[in-house]
Amino acid sequence: MRKLAALATAGFLLSAGSTFAAGHMDSEAHDAIMAFLDAVAAGPEAVEKVLAPEYQIMRSNGVGYDHDGYLASVGDVDLSDFSADKIVATSDGDVMVTRYFLETDETISGTKTGTGAPRLTVFRKIDGAWKVSAHANFAPFEQPSDN
Repeated sequence: MRKLAALATAGFLLSAGSTFAAGHMDSEAHDAIMAFLDAVAAGPEAVEKVLAPEYQIMRSNGVGYDHDGYLASVGDVDLSDFSADKIVATSDGDVMVTRYFLETDETISGTKTGTGAPRLTVFRKIDGAWKVSAHANFAPFEQPSDN
């Protein structure tokens, strides 16, 4: 009977530890995502500080950039009034993968993108800080009117 009680207690403690760790990861994920979005809104100098050297992005319109290409193009992004929700994060060591929905008013190269679209952002911890390694933007681009 004592063995059963000990196993039940150990199982509870292990599952509770996982819940607490997940809550901590959600907070870390939210903070890392918001730091990335704040940097994009601020411009290329801020973005450079949050990107990992291997950074890549792919957008729903098929346009993709590496680290240097994105830094050269990020001035064409107008991002404001944003919030991330439904964040799901997983991690292993110094890599964290996040998926979430971004509510925002965003324009890329003069074209408005859809709001509430899913995003996928991969972070790598470098010198104790989460840096963006990869980003997928699934927001549809609005088609120009024929007027």
